[in-house]
Amino acid sequence: MLYMMRYFLSILSLLACAFCAAQESLPGLIEFSPGSLVQSVDESCDRVSDEIELSRFKKQALQSVSVSGGFLGDVGDGLLSSSNLELSVGTGIPLGSFDNIVGVTPGFRIDWIDADAGIDVPDELYQFEIQFFYRRPISKRLSAMAIVSPSIRSDLTTSDNAFRVFALGLLNWECIPGRLTLSGGVVYLGRADLPVVPAIGVLWKPDPDTKVDLRFPVATISRRIAKDIGRSEVWTYLAGGLGGNTWAVTRANSRADELSLRDFRLTAGIEKVVDGGGGWFAETGYAFGRRIEFERDDTELKLDDAVVLQAGWRY
Repeated sequence: MLYMMRYFLSILSLLACAFCAAQESLPGLIEFSPGSLVQSVDESCDRVSDEIELSRFKKQALQSVSVSGGFLGDVGDGLLSSSNLELSVGTGIPLGSFDNIVGVTPGFRIDWIDADAGIDVPDELYQFEIQFFYRRPISKRLSAMAIVSPSIRSDLTTSDNAFRVFALGLLNWECIPGRLTLSGGVVYLGRADLPVVPAIGVLWKPDPDTKVDLRFPVATISRRIAKDIGRSEVWTYLAGGLGGNTWAVTRANSRADELSLRDFRLTAGIEKVVDGGGGWFAETGYAFGRRIEFERDDTELKLDDAVVLQAGWRY
């Protein structure tokens, strides 16, 4: 019922804008005295014209510079907490024009681990990666998207199984233009604990101020609370998804192994998005289902829940 009402109101808005255009082109044939009807027509036209979609990319080689950091604090016995810092520089390689580009983003991340003395994990974990992103329209409603991120994930004491690849391939079908997009594909996480998972998702925009993005590995429900038309927007959001990763490490017995940290997260945050893809975000939340896994001796340790704090800035 709510959808039908919104659909009916959308039709009224479009008819109202058509009426505005007709009134401007035929000023001598249509005349109305000032009143509530004319005011509502003008407001409807203004609302439609206010919706200027922000561009996700800049028309230049340097696409982005970003920095983010966070803290994961154990709320139980304090077996393992961590903090992190992540840096990246995004560039775009045009394929004929800046409307058709391949995104190339080198990045670096460090995780500082604060663990109980009885847990055999390194104090620092590193990730060096380069991400390639490409999206190509196939038809008016169908598009393909691919992300490939080769990386080195290690404590820098071993190179055994340190090379990892994250890869994602998706087909996106805009079954209701501007409102509903269905996605399907596969994600190769490059992790020892979860190597490959299917990617099936939905992106739903019931109105210009609301987005429901149910796509792996992070699903979000967002609500726009402010906008500077054509320049920036401010959104609040709720998110849930998978955290952690896999690194090559050296154990206390000097043997090389693969360490996986895993958790599931629920977060709430605020984000400002500016035209061209920049902005900032800040979020807080809760991590549960936390685990440590080692591959060589097939050991697993459950951890207590944790609080999550994260923030970042992007040019």
